Amino acid sequence: MNQPYYMAYEDRYRRVFEAGIELWGHSPDDEILVRTLTEWVEKNDLAGKTVAEFACGEGAAGVILSKLGVRYRGFDIAPSAVKKAGERLRDFPYARVEQLDMVKETAGLPETFDAALDCMGFHMLLTDTDRDAYLKNVHDVLKPGAPMLFFRESYRENAYTGVVESFEHWKEITGDDYTTPQLRTNPDGKEIRIPCVPARARNREGYTTELERAGFAVENFTGMDQSSAIQYSVSIYARKR
Repeated sequence: MNQPYYMAYEDRYRRVFEAGIELWGHSPDDEILVRTLTEWVEKNDLAGKTVAEFACGEGAAGVILSKLGVRYRGFDIAPSAVKKAGERLRDFPYARVEQLDMVKETAGLPETFDAALDCMGFHMLLTDTDRDAYLKNVHDVLKPGAPMLFFRESYRENAYTGVVESFEHWKEITGDDYTTPQLRTNPDGKEIRIPCVPARARNREGYTTELERAGFAVENFTGMDQSSAIQYSVSIYARKR
């Protein structure tokens, strides 16, 4: 592939928006997301503090967090998603969104952010080197003791536990690809036939090992109810050591 496999997200967003669908990822009205973020912000006293979201998509979590009073910074690799998120957040003066390759780039100087969020982003990185690089970049820009929430990450008790060297290697293991169209539904119930972007599920031990290796302490590991976005998932509450 001539570009990172995860740039397939840009192609997906473009197809969705060209089809007249305004919202593809989470909705700002997602009750579980609203409740989870509200509890997380209150527990960690994040109102008025700077919170980064990686793989922010169209900015749904950014809207929720901004309403909760945080100073929001959203990052995504897909230009179409960044543009849409910017439009959605334009009425919030302390919210900013920008394009970032979270595997190859850092979001700021060391110890920049008071907290960080990842909504269904981490599991879209397939190779071990990309996942490790992402976690290192996130860890570096968080202040000591900062909380990080990984929301609705793909989970399987029998998840593959070996090393994944490349997208081609993952395709050999699973048969997943970025080209086969599937009928998908957005949060508003609108349907479109597009490829399903592969995700790499982990079991509890797998996620815990990755996060601890990167310098995080895992504080809570919560199974999530099935949703239209993902069948089996967990939310992981971690903190920079």
